[in-house]
Amino acid sequence: MSDTPDKGLAGILAVLAEFHAGLDEPYKMTPAGMWACSKSEEVYELLGQLDLGAYRRFVDLGSGDGRAVLIASLFLPATGIEADPGLVEASQDMAQRLGLDRAEFLCADCRQVDLTPYDLLFVYPDKPLDWLVKLLPEDWPGRLLVYGPYFQPAGLTHLKTIYAGQTMCTLWER
Repeated sequence: MSDTPDKGLAGILAVLAEFHAGLDEPYKMTPAGMWACSKSEEVYELLGQLDLGAYRRFVDLGSGDGRAVLIASLFLPATGIEADPGLVEASQDMAQRLGLDRAEFLCADCRQVDLTPYDLLFVYPDKPLDWLVKLLPEDWPGRLLVYGPYFQPAGLTHLKTIYAGQTMCTLWER
């Protein structure tokens, strides 16, 4: 792979464009909910606004085509949890083609996975986040990064609002 994140992003954009060229629609229903794409350039910009050195492990809850995980893996170990086996397979293939050894993908319902190993959670929610707040232990030391303005987690402490392009994102802690 490349030796700089900017060059890595170009490769990620290329394989995502190839993957999406074969799709009928850029969204679909999965076993756990609706998959719709975040904007890759915005995810890159968003992660660039965080002190990623403060985190050990990134996870995308409902990772879809894997774009947030592929991008995050340019900076730190990253996992995608996705319930749709076809999307997981496609994500694994893209990571392998790009040589992104720090990207991994699990086929699972993110609402039923132990999230304690992860200290930076990313979600582009398609439904209210009550399930996620209940899933996090009271002493969980990590942060939750919510992409988009639609569903914000009740019961967590808002740390800051970040704009990536035109998209409002928020950072939360327990």
